[in-house]
Amino acid sequence: MPDDHPPTINTTEARQGETSGHMRRVLGLSLTAAAVVFAIVLIWWVV
Repeated sequence: MPDDHPPTINTTEARQGETSGHMRRVLGLSLTAAAVVFAIVLIWWVV
């Protein structure tokens, strides 16, 4: 007889990811680099 409920696992098993904050640094550096590039393009465009 099949079970009506899917199997459940706890949040640690379900997470499947790393929580060290490495991707947060990558995102921050990428966002900062994009802002710097846009600022340089803006300065080049105005001058």
